[in-house]
Amino acid sequence: MKTILLLSDFSNNATNAIHYAMHFFESETCTFYIMNVHKAGSFISDDLMTSSTENIYESFTKVPRQKLNTLVEDLKTNYNNPNHTFEIIVDFDVFTDAVNQAIKHNSIDYVVMGSNGATGAIEVVFGSNTINVIRQVICKTLIVPNEYSFKPISNFLLPLQFDDAIKSEQINVINDFTKYHNLKLHVLRVCDKNETNSISNDQEMLDAFNCKYSLEEETSFYNAVTNYLKTNAIDLTGLIVHDKSFIKRFFTESPSIELSKVIKLPLMIFHSRDI
Repeated sequence: MKTILLLSDFSNNATNAIHYAMHFFESETCTFYIMNVHKAGSFISDDLMTSSTENIYESFTKVPRQKLNTLVEDLKTNYNNPNHTFEIIVDFDVFTDAVNQAIKHNSIDYVVMGSNGATGAIEVVFGSNTINVIRQVICKTLIVPNEYSFKPISNFLLPLQFDDAIKSEQINVINDFTKYHNLKLHVLRVCDKNETNSISNDQEMLDAFNCKYSLEEETSFYNAVTNYLKTNAIDLTGLIVHDKSFIKRFFTESPSIELSKVIKLPLMIFHSRDI
């Protein structure tokens, strides 16, 4: 059974990502934990003064709990999937701290959340909460672009940067993921024309797997990925995040006006530390 953490701030963007998850995990037995997080500072002095101590938490969580319960009832009605069960979580904490606690306490397999899908600075493209999850939450995370509707998925692209050295544990997890969802794996190695070590390592790691392997001699990782997406029918992209600076390096090398092109498809984040 899969355990999925769905993050909601009750926006259309977040709700759209939740509906995507209902389709994506349709054939799996899942427990979905739908969570709403408020900043710890949401407890203001006036509220504390007018609420008895034993009722403070209840009074603060009443409205978001009602909204989450309404959302769950809508999901049950719309999808009526006997393999899916739902739990709700309301937390007052630093956003990523709350997410990490929920992952630990509920043995979460995947986090699902939306992205803003706008152009501009990286925090605007993804939203600051999404960026913080990518950087600070060590769990497989599915990021769904704003207003993106679910489509049958056939092809999954894993691009590798110049200095990415894939390990057997990483490719095994990714291969299991693509096999389970019946996806064709595409691996795009972006490298310097004089680089041979990474290519040799790739060939050794991927030899036993059924995938389409491509090389791109391109100075920009971003350009290589966008060019591949233009010429191949990819339905889902993936990235292996090695450290907190990875996403920033990926986007800041490209013109901000072009950023939305990369996030027009759902993005699956794998962390090297959780593989």
